[in-house]
Amino acid sequence: MCEVFERMNEISILMHLLSRKRNSYQIGATKKEILEILNVKNKNKSIHFQNLIAGLSNYLIPLGLQVKFNSLNSHWYINYDSEVTELVSANPFEGKPSLAATLLCALTSCLKNSGSSSIQEIKKLRSKKEITDDLKELEKEGYLVIDKTTNQVQLTPLIGYKLDLHKLLVKLSLKLEE
Repeated sequence: MCEVFERMNEISILMHLLSRKRNSYQIGATKKEILEILNVKNKNKSIHFQNLIAGLSNYLIPLGLQVKFNSLNSHWYINYDSEVTELVSANPFEGKPSLAATLLCALTSCLKNSGSSSIQEIKKLRSKKEITDDLKELEKEGYLVIDKTTNQVQLTPLIGYKLDLHKLLVKLSLKLEE
C-alpha cells in the first residue's frame, strides 16, 4: 500500500485519505494519519497540514466538494456541498420528528456527560415515557450504540458526518437567547 502512496501526488493521497470509508459510520482520516502517510515530520508540520487542507479545499470548490472536519472523531473528510444536501443534512429525519427530538436529547445528554449517557437520563430530558423504539431506530441507522447491559447510550461519529454540528449548536444557542 505504501508503494501506491509514493507514486501519488499529495492531492491524490489527500483525496484517497479523506474519501475512504472505514466502516458504516466513519470516513476520512485524522491529521496525524495524514501527516504520517505524507511523511511530514518537520517542526512546521501543522502549518504544512493547514496549507494542504486549504489548497485541497480551493481545488475542490469548483467541483462542488468541500473538506470538512468531524469534531466527534477528529476526522477530516470530503463532502459534497449543494443546497439540496445542506437541506437534507439540516434534518435527515424529515417526517420523523420523534427521531430528531430523541437524537437531539441523546446528543445533548452525551455531550454533557463526556460521551455517553444513560437511557433514563435521555428519557428524562426528552420528557417522554417511551423512547426505546426511537433509540433502537437511531442505533439501526448508525447514529448511536446502546449497551444493553448498562443501559448506556454512546454516540457514533456518524452524527458529525450527517449533521453540521456547528450550525446546529449555533442555532440552538440563538434559540436559547430568544
